[in-house]
Amino acid sequence: MADNKTIRVVIVDDERLFAELMRVALRAADGIEVLAVVHDMKSAIVALNEHRPDVVIADYHLPDGTGADLARAVRGSLPDTSVLVLTADPSAVTLNDVARSGAVGHMTKGRGLTEVVESVRSAASGEILFAPSELQRLLLESAASRKIIEPLTGRELEVLRLLASGTSTTAAAESLGISTATLRAHVQAVLRKLGAHSRLEAVAEAARLGLVTLESWTRDRVGPPRGGSGPTPERS
Repeated sequence: MADNKTIRVVIVDDERLFAELMRVALRAADGIEVLAVVHDMKSAIVALNEHRPDVVIADYHLPDGTGADLARAVRGSLPDTSVLVLTADPSAVTLNDVARSGAVGHMTKGRGLTEVVESVRSAASGEILFAPSELQRLLLESAASRKIIEPLTGRELEVLRLLASGTSTTAAAESLGISTATLRAHVQAVLRKLGAHSRLEAVAEAARLGLVTLESWTRDRVGPPRGGSGPTPERS
């Protein structure tokens, strides 16, 4: 993850106008460098292996896959790269797919480009970007209850609750007085014990189990649009 350095970004979207608007907005922002703009998953894999970016912004609907598929590929080969998935109008199935993919979050298209920049900064710092309303939908669509594989330790519960509050990786580590590497080890233990594939899914599962509450999700990281500064593609 980027920390007090230039945030390196790759954009993956087959809507070329939208991708270009994002590129211009991000390049105009301080401390962000756009390394590549590609339009399909095959080209994205090549670009990611070449550039090893801090953040990938990927459309959910790609000609040869989905943004969630890309996040799964990134999770296996580039664990320090954050993937932010974009879509026009997500269904519960899409949200669940994103949550299980290892992406750090989801953002609907049509948001102001300023919000895209803010979301990239948040993703680079390890924050989870998922609206409370979307998290609620995940809980409502949850399958049959699962039990925790192993009990969480006190420290793991602390880490889980910090994740649920939207705290970044660096801030959570500082709050607990541990290194970011140790924090990430605790996160991996939490994911394993909850049977989760990502931080998003872990928070949703923990809320369903009563380990955290949605009220602890202190603010909508990707809130309502604040104006019409971004394009709104028609397809979902």
